[in-house]
Amino acid sequence: MKFNLYIFITLVMFMGTSAMLNAQSITGTVLEKDSAGKEIPVPFANVYEVGAKSGTQANEAGKFSFSLPGLPAKIVASSVGYVNDTIQITEIKELKIFLRKGATIEEITVESKRQSLGFSTVKPINVEMLTGKELLKAACCNLSESFETNPTVNVSYTDAITGAKEIRMLGLAGIYSQLLTENIPMSRGLASSFGLTFIPGPWIESIQVTKGTGSVVNGFESTTGQINVELKKPETAEKFYVNLYEASTLNTELNMYHSKKLNKKWSEMLFVHGNLMEKKWDDNNDGFIDLPLTRQLSIANRWRYDSGKRLESQLGMKLLLDERNGGQVSFDEARDKGTTNAFGTGISTTRYEVYAKAGLVFPEKPEKSFGSMYSFVYHNQDAFFGLKNYDATQKNFYANLIFQNTLGNKNHAYKTGLSLQADLLHENFTQNSVSVRSDTTEITPGIFYEYTLNAKDKFTAVMGLRADYHNGYGWFVVPRLHAKYNFTPDLILRVSGGRSFRRPHPLADNISVLASSRNILFTENIEPEIAWNYGANVTAIFHLFGLETTLNTDYYRTFFVNQFIADSYSDSLNILFYNLDGESFSNSFQTTLNLELAEGVTLRLAYKNDDVRSTYNGKLQSKPLVAMHKALANVAWEPNIKWKFDYTLLWEGKKKLAYSSAAGNENVPPAESPEFVTMNAQVTRVFKKWEIYAGAENLTGFTQDNPIISPENPFGNTFDATNIWGPIMGRKIYAGIRYSIR
Repeated sequence: MKFNLYIFITLVMFMGTSAMLNAQSITGTVLEKDSAGKEIPVPFANVYEVGAKSGTQANEAGKFSFSLPGLPAKIVASSVGYVNDTIQITEIKELKIFLRKGATIEEITVESKRQSLGFSTVKPINVEMLTGKELLKAACCNLSESFETNPTVNVSYTDAITGAKEIRMLGLAGIYSQLLTENIPMSRGLASSFGLTFIPGPWIESIQVTKGTGSVVNGFESTTGQINVELKKPETAEKFYVNLYEASTLNTELNMYHSKKLNKKWSEMLFVHGNLMEKKWDDNNDGFIDLPLTRQLSIANRWRYDSGKRLESQLGMKLLLDERNGGQVSFDEARDKGTTNAFGTGISTTRYEVYAKAGLVFPEKPEKSFGSMYSFVYHNQDAFFGLKNYDATQKNFYANLIFQNTLGNKNHAYKTGLSLQADLLHENFTQNSVSVRSDTTEITPGIFYEYTLNAKDKFTAVMGLRADYHNGYGWFVVPRLHAKYNFTPDLILRVSGGRSFRRPHPLADNISVLASSRNILFTENIEPEIAWNYGANVTAIFHLFGLETTLNTDYYRTFFVNQFIADSYSDSLNILFYNLDGESFSNSFQTTLNLELAEGVTLRLAYKNDDVRSTYNGKLQSKPLVAMHKALANVAWEPNIKWKFDYTLLWEGKKKLAYSSAAGNENVPPAESPEFVTMNAQVTRVFKKWEIYAGAENLTGFTQDNPIISPENPFGNTFDATNIWGPIMGRKIYAGIRYSIR
């Protein structure tokens, strides 16, 4: 049956490739000019032909490309907050379209604001776009805090000691979502536990969240979606920027970057980030500090080269030093590490990243290009959890070569190429004075082909197939399909389906299990995780009470052919790891409503239902610590260009807990957590070059009772700090200053 499905998708993928139409492909960039005459891209602008339905949406850099039935033709460029511009096209050439803000008619100025969170109506893949405006709705100290106003991606602590955060998409852990930095996989393996805190928020330009299986061009691992982070770029970023942040927890952060155009072809950018938290807080008086002590330093540098003709390239590097310590208030590492005097944790990380990109374009045929990207990552982590030690080193090399072109016209396009993913992982794990060393080498070359069919701009299908060879498991095939149908320009239906493959790394994927007294037992050899995901999405744009409204609704199902299970149900003294024997699935439904209540006032309402179950020791049970029901409300008010107000309310339903069921332990929690509500708020005052902001997280001060089981006996059999279902820290008040020179 599976083999027949592969054949079917492969045949469909190649259907229509012989059709050759006489359409013309047009490309260009949508720009605006500031007061100094500098050209600035207008991201996500709409570009379309007058009187027809052919068109597209520019990317975050303002670049666009689409086909015209013939010449001459008139095209229109538009974006919310800008005056439309109409251009007569008589020949094929690279275009520059300049828009100006607002529209003045008889001294009446009409202005609008671009949405901070948008749902693409052009792409066949279900993509949510978080712009820089959305990221400023919260302090956004790092990537993990960038989703506080986003209902699609949920972020929570994995334990009460280390400060590790985990994202969830479609109800499943972040290891099943592919995290990319400018389309290069970065947070894999050892970085999966803390990688969200390794990308400072002020460095981020935008985030694209893809739900469902991603493109085969980006790899084979994406199961529930992809999160692609676009960093600030030297050609468009402020000349100088600084952000200073201070919280009531005495956490201090500093972010700076500087961009410079070196000459007509070269530009460069330098980033610096520092984070310091050295105050021990124990508000619940359980003897353990509520937040880990952290010290982090990141330095990054990137260069961009544009020949102005055919060649474009980028080069970047980053250094990260991160230390975090937790445990009992009385713990002193120099005195107590390796003893039972007091329980403590320490995680020390050193990480180097180097990447390069090169692209070759053909001005005479803009839809044709060749691109390549490469990255090398060295990640070293030394960690201890009481008497357990987990020291590991990972080296990763990634390469992706992509060629794209059309088959006669833009209605038939394809991408094809080669990729290589290589990982060397050395792990040394110690428990009960016994050390186990593991050396894993993974080398996975692959080949892929992706065909895009665009039928009269009403139906679009992207059909992809890739084949990869894993040195440990042999050949595997990943087919994927995305399709979009426009009933009208404002009513869109999308469907998607596909397969994913990943090799699990149990300790790196589940580092929080070490914050427990239970032993780690592997009962079987590790088999690769294979999953299928399919779903549908409907996006509708309409006017409610005369105001533009967007309703986005989707449903996705993920089911595993095999999964490596971390079982905290079956044994009160051990956490068992084994391959799936039975069912494991996630059913996720979400609906989001974005509307403008009044001029300058926007409202976002969202509801999410995640039904996630796995088979534990022969019994199908709900996944622990996953809320089946969630709801979010966000209100943003901008009365004028000087003030911004934001308020977010998040309601989480009950979660099933997993815990040591030792008899006689009065600290063992009930089987389910209670439902709860948290609220965040922020106000920003904007000046010409300055912004001052202040806010509060967890306004009501709600915290989870007894986040740590048996804190009085951390070396006993019932100690467990992994059952985290709610906030650990109470109300946090913060303030900060942003300064920029454009």
